[in-house]
Amino acid sequence: SASPPFLCARSEESMSSLRNAVKRVTHKERAQPRSRRRFGLLEKHQDYVERARDHHKKRDFLTRLRRKAALRNPDEFYHGMVHTQTKAGVHELDRDDAIDTDTVQLLKTQDVAYLSTAKRKEEEKIRRLREGLHDISAPDKEKSTAKHTLFVDSEKDLKGFDAAEHFDTAPELVGRAFNRTRRAQLAEQDVAGADDAEKTLRSVRKERGKKYRELKAREKRVEQIGKTLEHVQTQRKVMGKGTKRKIKSAEDGKPAQYRWKRVRAK
Repeated sequence: SASPPFLCARSEESMSSLRNAVKRVTHKERAQPRSRRRFGLLEKHQDYVERARDHHKKRDFLTRLRRKAALRNPDEFYHGMVHTQTKAGVHELDRDDAIDTDTVQLLKTQDVAYLSTAKRKEEEKIRRLREGLHDISAPDKEKSTAKHTLFVDSEKDLKGFDAAEHFDTAPELVGRAFNRTRRAQLAEQDVAGADDAEKTLRSVRKERGKKYRELKAREKRVEQIGKTLEHVQTQRKVMGKGTKRKIKSAEDGKPAQYRWKRVRAK
């Protein structure tokens, strides 16, 4: 006897769920063979799909452009064409709201004032950083230019000179230009205090290195602002009145140099 239809539907659903539960074989695409590695990576199907889509997109775009060019009406006219023109095949809009020369000079003056203020603020911050650091000790990663010169009486004293003995400190602390603890102070400190002092010293070094990096960054910023200020000032002068002639082109970040014709004062 034939089974009821609802039993067949239930059996099909159970079969589909079992089919999804069974692990399927993962078909992997092979890599480039070793003998063909000189040709680069082997293109996979996903790479081909992206390349094909890009190719079709460009092809369709060119097709639309050719269709527009073929169906173009040479007698077509729009009122917007009155205020436009073509230069080297490119449409340019004849702007009626163009800024006059006086307004541009005023804007350049404001730019000069802004750049001068920014440069002055950066120089003030640099001065404060230098006052805090005193340039006494560069970071450990950089070679310090500070020197400590000692004088002795004879060559014999020079040969037997001991810096640790002279500064009354441990040999490990001789290279420091700051926080050079004496032997008596080291003897008074216990182990915990020595560990705290070492932690404090590491934090001081870290903070000092951070300050020196900030100082270098601000000095570089001041240099960039100075160059930009020179360019803006030169542009402002060139836009002014008078006959001028360029005598030197811009190079090494410096603006071009001009020479104005002398005008007799009335």
